[in-house]
Amino acid sequence: MRKAERPAKKLAKPRPVPPKVAPPPKPVEKPLKEEQELIEHYLVAIRLDGSPTVRHPEELTMNALRMKSKFSAVLLQDNPSVRGMLRRIKDHVTWAEAKKEDIATLLSNRAMTTEGLGVTSDFLKKNAGLAGLEEVVSSLYSGKLTLAKLWKMGIAPYFRLHPPRGGFPKSSKRPFTDSGELGFRKEGLHRLLAKMC
Repeated sequence: MRKAERPAKKLAKPRPVPPKVAPPPKPVEKPLKEEQELIEHYLVAIRLDGSPTVRHPEELTMNALRMKSKFSAVLLQDNPSVRGMLRRIKDHVTWAEAKKEDIATLLSNRAMTTEGLGVTSDFLKKNAGLAGLEEVVSSLYSGKLTLAKLWKMGIAPYFRLHPPRGGFPKSSKRPFTDSGELGFRKEGLHRLLAKMC
């Protein structure tokens, strides 16, 4: 018997070769402009409570932040560690993110040298090579001048304020979120600073 003849295999059609496409050009990295500088962030804190009502651990924290007396203010670098220390003493101080006008108000009205003298334009030219307080504030925000350098040139790292003119608009014994003056505030610090400078 003859074997059944197998049907002939059909030859597969050759696949069309896709045309070669040139890869897209790599994006050209634009050089960073010199004007785009890192903006630094600062906090302003004011001590509103005196020593008799402060517990020892809280007093140590305020001393570490240079707020050793009532109605003293400090300018601090904004970082999680500093914010944690301020939250620990929230029943005795108020603080907020420092705006340029806040720093300018403190430096122009309450900045003192370590010798107890006022900060003048001549002092800034001699010790920092800066023309005036406006240039100091701009240099702080652009990162050209740090707080450590500011204190090292002879400016005291704290500001002595006087009680607010006309008194506190709200209770100085309650938190800011509960119609008081204590703790963190998103706004309203500049008005308080203006009354205390």
